[in-house]
Amino acid sequence: MPIRDQQKVRLSAVAGMFYENDPLILRRRLAEAEGKLPPIVPDAAEVKGVVLPHAGYVFSLPTAMAPLGTLRKKKIGRVIVLGPSHYVGFRGIAASDYSRWRTPFGDLSTATELFELMEHWNSPLVAVRDDAHEKEHSLEVQFPLIQYFFGQPEVLPLVVGALSMEDVLTLAPRMAELDAPGTLWIVSSDFTHYGTRFRYVPFTEEVPERLRAQDHAAAELIANRDLSGFASFLGKTGATICGMNPIALFLATLDVIDPARTFRGEIAAESNSGELTGDYRNAVGYEGIAFRKQA
Repeated sequence: MPIRDQQKVRLSAVAGMFYENDPLILRRRLAEAEGKLPPIVPDAAEVKGVVLPHAGYVFSLPTAMAPLGTLRKKKIGRVIVLGPSHYVGFRGIAASDYSRWRTPFGDLSTATELFELMEHWNSPLVAVRDDAHEKEHSLEVQFPLIQYFFGQPEVLPLVVGALSMEDVLTLAPRMAELDAPGTLWIVSSDFTHYGTRFRYVPFTEEVPERLRAQDHAAAELIANRDLSGFASFLGKTGATICGMNPIALFLATLDVIDPARTFRGEIAAESNSGELTGDYRNAVGYEGIAFRKQA
C-alpha cells in the first residue's frame, strides 16, 4: 500500500518538554528568537545543508536559529533530516512508513517519492523501522523550526544508527540520489557531552574554555568538509558528539553532490548549556553550521 494512502501519523513525543506544546506560545518563542537574528540579506547565497542542535529550545534555540536565519524567504520544497538514534541500537539508516509528522503547528507530510526510492535500493544498510522514530527527539525538535521558516515542505526524517567509515562511503552515492534543487539537508547533532553523567571527563581544569575549544575545533573540521580529519578528531579526543554518524554521512554525501566543493561550511553560532545554567560539572555543547554556496 502506498504510504500516502496509509495516513499513519507519528505523534509528537517531546512537545511540552523540549519545546512548548501550545502553538501560540511556541510561535511567540520562535518569533522572539528570530527577532534577534541579523536582517535578511537580499540574494543571499544558496544553503544546501545545516547542522543544528536538538536540545530543548531553552538551551539551544538561538544556536539552531542562526544557520536558518539566512534561509528566511527562501523556497524550500523538501527537507531531509538526519538525526542520531538515542533509544534504539542498529546499524545503518532507519526510514519510517509514517505518512505525517505532527507538531503543535500541524502535520508535515513525508516525501513519499524519496521514501520509495530508498526502498528500491534494497540496501542492507537501509530499513523501515518505526520503533527508531517513535521516541526520537533528534528529528522531532527540528520539525517546528521547519514549519516556522518554510511552511509545509515535504520531509524525509531518517534516524542514523551505527556506521563504519566503509558504510558511510557506501551509502553516500545512494543518499546523493535524494538531492534536488530546493532540497535542504538538516543534520541534527549536539556536540560534546561533558561530565560524569555522560561518562566523559577528559579534562577537569578550565572546563568552559576547553569545552568551547574542543567543540569549535570539531565544528571547523565539519565546516571545512574534512571528513577524514573529523574522524581522526573523534578518535583522538573521544568527543561525545551524538550526531557524529549523521554528520559523517552528510559530509560524504555532500562530496558526491558537490565534488567541486562549491558549498563551504560557515559556523553561524556556538554555545553550551553551561553558559545558561552556570553548571559545568555536566554540560553539552551546541554548534550551528550552514553550508553555503561560495561566490
